[in-house]
Amino acid sequence: MNIGEVCSREVYIFTAAEPLANAAAEMTKRHIGAIVVVRTEPERVRPIGIVTDRDIVRGQLSLKKDLENLTVGEVMTGDPLTAPETAGVAETIERMRVRRVRRVPVIDGRGDLVGIVSLDDLLPVLADELRALAYLVGNQASREGKPDSFAQGSPGP
Repeated sequence: MNIGEVCSREVYIFTAAEPLANAAAEMTKRHIGAIVVVRTEPERVRPIGIVTDRDIVRGQLSLKKDLENLTVGEVMTGDPLTAPETAGVAETIERMRVRRVRRVPVIDGRGDLVGIVSLDDLLPVLADELRALAYLVGNQASREGKPDSFAQGSPGP
């Protein structure tokens, strides 16, 4: 499975020059924790940053300005980790771990924004993979005549 199959294709975008208050209002309205900051060119939308709810609070406190007097670019995290839509789930999770991020803009082969993937998107995928692995282990143990500690109703470790 690749990230393009897991990511959300509904991404809320802003440019760096837009008022932070507008981005914060959109995040509140949509119940989302991040927006992607983009640079638009003819027929291109390139991610150049990301703003999370945490970035808004930290930016507001460190710059000592209210939302009405800040731009998206002033609080964004620049040079965001991105993931090609063809990247594997495990590879992307490892890159997220190394960079210590919870959300990653997803890009196509040209580097254009096509989606966003978050930790919340990946957890159900991993749970399904682990469930399938546990089923395989259980079936293998049953065929070999060994007790199956994963069988329903069996005591755990």
